[in-house]
Amino acid sequence: MRALALVIVALSGAGCAREAVPATAPLPVYPPGSVHAWATPPPGAAPLTTQPHYAALAAPPLAGVVAPAALPPAPVSRPDVPRLSSTEIPSGEACLAELARTSVKYHRLDAKRGITTPVEVTGKIGGISFGSALVADCRFVLALERVAPVMAELGVSSVRFSGAYSYRMSRVGRLSLHAYGLALDVHEVRFGATWHSVERDFARGLADGCASTSPAMNQLACRLKATQLFKELLTPDYDSDHGNHLHLAIAPTDVPKWHVVPKKRPPAPPAKLELPPPAPDDGEPTVEPEDPPPPEKAEPRTVKGRPPAKAKSTKPAKHPSRSRRPRPLAS
Repeated sequence: MRALALVIVALSGAGCAREAVPATAPLPVYPPGSVHAWATPPPGAAPLTTQPHYAALAAPPLAGVVAPAALPPAPVSRPDVPRLSSTEIPSGEACLAELARTSVKYHRLDAKRGITTPVEVTGKIGGISFGSALVADCRFVLALERVAPVMAELGVSSVRFSGAYSYRMSRVGRLSLHAYGLALDVHEVRFGATWHSVERDFARGLADGCASTSPAMNQLACRLKATQLFKELLTPDYDSDHGNHLHLAIAPTDVPKWHVVPKKRPPAPPAKLELPPPAPDDGEPTVEPEDPPPPEKAEPRTVKGRPPAKAKSTKPAKHPSRSRRPRPLAS
């Protein structure tokens, strides 16, 4: 038995020695296309730790080839219009004196809430007809008279508007410039012999409204804005509320820039009424008030044929004392 164990140990050692790989054995070479071919570096290749970065392996630029430059921004037309300023327009009597030197037919109005110098225009302003009578501040009428030549260059002869003076609030909780008589909402404009509507003929989203290829309504809005006369010039591109008109307004001078209407406070509670002190006694007898009579007891309701029920006693029930209890008989 011992000899058999020695034979088995000897055979095991021989097998392990046969499968051992010497340290100087060459690396295995796999045929091309094998799943292990990637592990075999090509002959003469440098180790991976010494190879250059992938960015350095980029192909050099070709000679004579120039990379395309960024496209220049689209040119924007600059209309040749005068620069105007509403702050140079006087107010009050000076405004009326300057308006009287023009060809504008107007008459002065009585005091209007919010307007510094109210007037009503009944004729053309700078040769342009505004249809119905126009009630506004004198400064705004002078502003339209100064910008009328810019409008006439595009062939504007008539304007239809919906609102000028209107004492109302804006969406942000302050007085609108219409409340000062310094704004106008234009809906239709006549260019030559053709009427153009803001809602129908104004092209939205144009990059260059002053271009000669733009619609006439866009050119008008762009040229008026270029004069820098109007503090507010809102078009359908601004929001949906101005989708059918051009809002023109100049800045106020004689009123706060943004006049905020104070909120109404709740009324104060009424003051408590204090009674005057009693008059001093002058010797007259004092009559004491009589005590009120006691309330009447309600009679119990009775059912026909039945006597009234007796009231329950509120006294506690009496229990027989121990002395009166019968004693049990002795057996």
